[in-house]
Amino acid sequence: MIVTTSNQILNIVPTIQLDSGVDQVPANISNPDHSLTYTSGVGGQDFRISFGAQNNISYVAISGHNAASLDECIVRILNNGVSVDSVTISRNHNLLFTFDLTNFTDLQIVFEQSPNTAPTTVSYIAAGNYLVIPRGEQAGYSRQWLERHTTSQTSTNLLVAPTGTIQKKVALKGSLSIPNQTADFIETQWQSFIDFSYEQPFFIREDDSKPESTYICYDPKHKIQAHQSTRSLINANMQFSSYNGL
Repeated sequence: MIVTTSNQILNIVPTIQLDSGVDQVPANISNPDHSLTYTSGVGGQDFRISFGAQNNISYVAISGHNAASLDECIVRILNNGVSVDSVTISRNHNLLFTFDLTNFTDLQIVFEQSPNTAPTTVSYIAAGNYLVIPRGEQAGYSRQWLERHTTSQTSTNLLVAPTGTIQKKVALKGSLSIPNQTADFIETQWQSFIDFSYEQPFFIREDDSKPESTYICYDPKHKIQAHQSTRSLINANMQFSSYNGL
């Protein structure tokens, strides 16, 4: 499991190199406000976004897109045209790619679409550095990338048979417990992450082999407590709201 700890392209205005949309605002792509989006020009064509030269990058994350709405889509990270990482998706999960620390001549994100797909809409892209959670998440951790933001309430008749259903979208709620951590980790790397988590939304990816096991997190509440057995270890907990793209 990893969490992102920086975003070096916040509010950098990207260039749309392929399939640019009409009357769209490229600056929306690097703004974490998900009410702002960018939609490509024509469906069924590759959609390429360029952030130019970016140094010391080890992750790229994408939140809020519709690239796989009608068919599978390949999402690819490029360094000036050379593939760094890619994934084929069939659902619109948020995505987080990680790789060795890289100096990009041109950081490019490409949505390679099938011919019958609609124009691609993207809400937010971030890139920077990340932190590996020592020992991973606790047992019973909620797999939020597989959940839905939907609740439903069904009305019934006098025979308690269903008559109608109302659906409502709600944020997912998560809790990450990382017990038995060293004091050095909590007092250094985790402190830096806490600072960042209050400044910007951050991403969690659960499975290193699956970029789609990702969600963007916000409204964190942190708690740090002494270990019950030894003063050399510390227990940390974080509660948060999240959005997985589905």
